[in-house]
Amino acid sequence: MQVWQRACQQVAVPKGSRAVLAVGCEISLWDPLLLRWLLGMREADLSLAIRTEVGVSQLLLDKVAAGVLDIAIVYAPQQRPGLRVELLIEEKLVMVTTEKVPRLPEPADYVYVDWGPEFATQHGLAYPDLSNAAVIAGLGPLGREYLLAAGGTGYFRLDVVRTHLDSGLLRRVPNTPEFLYPAFAVYAAGADPDIVAPALDVLRKVATLRDPARAP
Repeated sequence: MQVWQRACQQVAVPKGSRAVLAVGCEISLWDPLLLRWLLGMREADLSLAIRTEVGVSQLLLDKVAAGVLDIAIVYAPQQRPGLRVELLIEEKLVMVTTEKVPRLPEPADYVYVDWGPEFATQHGLAYPDLSNAAVIAGLGPLGREYLLAAGGTGYFRLDVVRTHLDSGLLRRVPNTPEFLYPAFAVYAAGADPDIVAPALDVLRKVATLRDPARAP
């Protein structure tokens, strides 16, 4: 069914486009990487119709293997035969706070964002007392917006909160560990280079941007 769905999409190429490019992004990584990439692809004017989706890593990789997606952007992908994995960016998770005097938080003031099992293990070793946080968010953007609105402390991707740090809305909590959160591009070894290569080029460019408001 997935292969048939992909075939139907390729047949239904919009007028003026030479092919359909399908890209999926893991839920915790789409903001702002996927938007930057879409804007970059539009500027590149590659005559490709674009379809995007956001989902969990395992399902996205399944779709790449089945040919439903051309590229998946995920965190810590499992190696699979027939798939190529390329590091895009080595993102960091850092502890930030709305407090004017940054300090280690109490559980009642902490917003725990579920960044995956590896983060949970490292975080549990570093902060066993914060495992019972008052607020637990399964989505990074939700946790970030809650933190900005209600106040508190939590771990977030540095690239995403950088503008808030620059403006003073958030502050780094000193002497706290950073956790790596890299993003990878996964695509089929036999993918059409005329479709995948330009998309990867734009991904590499936008992955190095630091200001979410900038276009490539």
